Amino acid sequence: MMLKRKWVTTTMALVMTAALVACGNGNNATPGTDTNNSGAAVKKTEVSFWYLWGGVEGEYVEELISEFNASQEQYEVKGLSVPDVQKIIVAISSGEGPDVTDNFSNNTASYVEKGMLEPLDDYIARDNYDISDFVPAALDSGKYEGKLYALPINVNFNMMFYNKALLAAAGYDGPPQTEEELLEYAIKLTETNADGTIKVMGFPDFPNVYYTNSMSFAMGGDFISEDGKTLTPDNEGMKKAIELMQGYRKEFGADNVLKFNSSAKYLDVTDPFIQGNQAIRFDGPWFGHTVKNVLKKEIDYGVAPYPAPAGKPELAGGGEVSASTFFIPSNAKNKDGAWAFMSWLMSKENMVKFNDKFANLPARTSAYDDPALQDIPDFQAFAEAAKNPNLKSFPTFGEQGAYGKIITDEFELAVNFKKTAEEAMKSMKDKSANLLK
Repeated sequence: MMLKRKWVTTTMALVMTAALVACGNGNNATPGTDTNNSGAAVKKTEVSFWYLWGGVEGEYVEELISEFNASQEQYEVKGLSVPDVQKIIVAISSGEGPDVTDNFSNNTASYVEKGMLEPLDDYIARDNYDISDFVPAALDSGKYEGKLYALPINVNFNMMFYNKALLAAAGYDGPPQTEEELLEYAIKLTETNADGTIKVMGFPDFPNVYYTNSMSFAMGGDFISEDGKTLTPDNEGMKKAIELMQGYRKEFGADNVLKFNSSAKYLDVTDPFIQGNQAIRFDGPWFGHTVKNVLKKEIDYGVAPYPAPAGKPELAGGGEVSASTFFIPSNAKNKDGAWAFMSWLMSKENMVKFNDKFANLPARTSAYDDPALQDIPDFQAFAEAAKNPNLKSFPTFGEQGAYGKIITDEFELAVNFKKTAEEAMKSMKDKSANLLK
């Protein structure tokens, strides 16, 4: 599931019923049944699956549901597009929710603390289910206090996209490698109008949402201590991330940057990178697919890891990992059926099918050489980057959302010169002091 379209407004009705599956198998069984090898009708146990995707993506999900239903004789998955996280959570809390559903990795811990999620460790052990090839940071995002509660279907993290023509015109034959080079490049690559407003932005300040945590990780920071007992928003990586953006905005004016950003819309024809008016951009694995296959734009760009901290090349390739995850509610009525479907979908073969349709990066690294995925724009660049151990996930705990908001709010104050970097980080530290229980 791509971050750019987490909230889908179109709700689909079921497009594949058990009767259609039966017809597809060439039999005349009634809905909810299949036939065994002797031709006798076998009643399948229903598994309810609610998913956040809608529209065309919802149709992709239904195709995979139908394939699962046709693959075995025990379970019949009934899919329903419910693109409203809160609606799903309310239904689960009332005991009227699905047997299996999907969500975002940053919600795992809070749901576990509310008693909503079924631990998966016993199912994995019972079936000897192999999870050894999952991207470690993505798998960790589904864990809480040593137990695994959710499995990732894909991996989301950002890389640095750069306009080759703009860099070449400025005398650069490749992307910046360090934080110092990033600011140097950004200033030289920026073009202003006569009134001082920005015509071409050189810095990855649009869309700002993809900068804060990922850049802090890339600069060597972390948001929790190694022993997991202390939150550390006042890390050196955060300081560098703030000061870099402050340095750029000081050069060209924060108001001019905000004016430039407000005139554009993300991933449509007014997007500055797509128009050739942004030289360096931080974005995710969906970016190239959207530009080339959805918007049908031809842009000569390159993809590279985030810059590393100056003098610390061993930290190259860092950043923040998140994932779309699947889980079984603790009060699900058919947990075994839910696990059967989820484990089938999370197999290498079916994870490839899923991510090929969505143009996403699978959560299993063993899938990265599969021929079906090679035509996804920028796939190999992201596949190689996903193996880097410097990628990290945001701390998983019950107040994770509140922690993230504190960081975002204080970061915004700092880069708009309402606070110094030190003042903002101290406020982050103070405000989050009691969040970790």
